[in-house]
Amino acid sequence: MKKKEMPTIQQIKKTWKKMKRRWKILWILSVIALFLILFGLIFKPENFVIFVIGAFFEISVPFAFYMYLERTKLNSIEDHFPDFLRDIAEFKRSGMTLSRAIQNASSNDYGYLSPEVKRIALELSWGISFEDAMERMSRRIESPMIDRAIAIITAAQAAGGEVTTILETVSSDLRKLKELEEERKSKMSIYTMTIYAIYLLLLFIIIVLTESLVPAIPKMQSAGEFLGATTIGRITEYEFRTLLFHVSLVEAFFAGIIAGQMGTGRISSGLKHSVILVLITLLAFQFVQPPTPVEKIAETIMDVPPTPGLTTKGIMADTELTQSFTTTDVAKLVAKLAKERNREPYKGFKSDDVEFFKLNCRPCDEGKIDITEKEVKVREKTRIRFSVKYAEDHYVVSFQDVTNV
Repeated sequence: MKKKEMPTIQQIKKTWKKMKRRWKILWILSVIALFLILFGLIFKPENFVIFVIGAFFEISVPFAFYMYLERTKLNSIEDHFPDFLRDIAEFKRSGMTLSRAIQNASSNDYGYLSPEVKRIALELSWGISFEDAMERMSRRIESPMIDRAIAIITAAQAAGGEVTTILETVSSDLRKLKELEEERKSKMSIYTMTIYAIYLLLLFIIIVLTESLVPAIPKMQSAGEFLGATTIGRITEYEFRTLLFHVSLVEAFFAGIIAGQMGTGRISSGLKHSVILVLITLLAFQFVQPPTPVEKIAETIMDVPPTPGLTTKGIMADTELTQSFTTTDVAKLVAKLAKERNREPYKGFKSDDVEFFKLNCRPCDEGKIDITEKEVKVREKTRIRFSVKYAEDHYVVSFQDVTNV
């Protein structure tokens, strides 16, 4: 078995230099993201998740863009390097000296490799040897493929090989190597698309759960209490939605990392996939907005039978108040839903059949909202917990702080 070659001091220094440059950029972005998270934690704790997501984009988007540009430049150099060697060999075969052949080749367009070719031609005019000039270029480009190619050229020339033949052979081998690499990328892209398909299927299932299962959670908890079940604590619809949203974001991030690793063999290239999947997740949850407070209250009223004492705590749920509404708004919606669903007891629902009540309402004490028997006035967007139960001959909608269960 052939022993694995140990990296040289020069290769170790080159790798360390590249990592140091990348980590410097990542460190700067991380410091900015940390300040953004701390700002959200101190001044906007209710929107802390938004600041965390913003910090993620602040780190990942610039770093992924930097890695993309760096990889694009390196790919262009590696694609044109075999052409550069082939052109030198052709000029050399026509009778030119090596220095003159490189001087002529420097007038050709090799993309990102062109400045390096011009620099080699300039160094040769200063009296620097061909081997030293090529090794200097290798240190600047930092490409393992070009490192091996230049090492082979230098070793073969030192052994007495004919330069033209060496350059043509290495050029041909590099071209075949790039073709094999492109073929591998094409085959591995199937696995990347598979990761996308799996995640999108998972996201679809989560969205379906959010739309079907999550709204039924308060009803199931109240039914359990009515049947005598003991509950240590309630998990609200808002908390369940938030949990599914966070799970989706975590899955999106790691699915992107895995997609990049499987597609290119580099974890760093997975950042762009993570950004794409996180954006898809954010857009998907934007289209699945929770119902308005009036809709939630009306739906909850229709789920509570008009029987006094049937439930002790009523059906409890969370909602976000963004605009004011009255008992008349709730009554109209209840009557409309009753007509659509043919629910006889609720068809003649009137504003007198429902009453608002505040109980341990901290947002009310803070002046964010004002609750009377017939109206909820919203001065500032806030999340509130409400419960609906039938008392005597009407429904009572009680509002309380989300921390009070």
